[in-house]
Amino acid sequence: MDRIKALYHAHDELTDAWNASTAAAGTAATRLDDAYTAWDTALQAIDTARQAQMASPGLQQPAKKALATLDREWDGLTAHRDYPMISLDNNTSERALRRPVITRKNAYGSRTDDAARLAATVWTVTATAEQAGLNVLTYLTAYLDACGRNGGRPLTGPDLQRFLPWTASPADLHTWAQPPPTG
Repeated sequence: MDRIKALYHAHDELTDAWNASTAAAGTAATRLDDAYTAWDTALQAIDTARQAQMASPGLQQPAKKALATLDREWDGLTAHRDYPMISLDNNTSERALRRPVITRKNAYGSRTDDAARLAATVWTVTATAEQAGLNVLTYLTAYLDACGRNGGRPLTGPDLQRFLPWTASPADLHTWAQPPPTG
């Protein structure tokens, strides 16, 4: 665990140093060199332990399986040295999927293709709004209100463009980021 913790710490340092080196020169280059050295040291510690453990007699099956996986994925792990902007794990993606998965489980699945498509659309819209820093309830209320003013029909063309976070006006984005009014 300590070696993995050290690897994550080294990766964080490498990512920060890499980001700093793309923004400025001077001491950033030294910091990046130091971060590469820390990464190499952390990875070497894991490699040394992995090689010793693989050679040890009487290794139990679960440990053999874990070491075989590490061996199979070793090139991908070492590639993070050249691509520090890529996370070592997919925890962020898994956390993003958690809410839809739990909701689907609690609803006993989608049951029909149409329900699954509707759920995917809703989760896509709400996740996009959250990533844009919008309050989902305020944003959806504004959109549904506009649909109501459009005769209860979905918006199209420029009316719909107004609600896309990447084309919305700064004033609308500011309004939709606020909590919904109380009362």
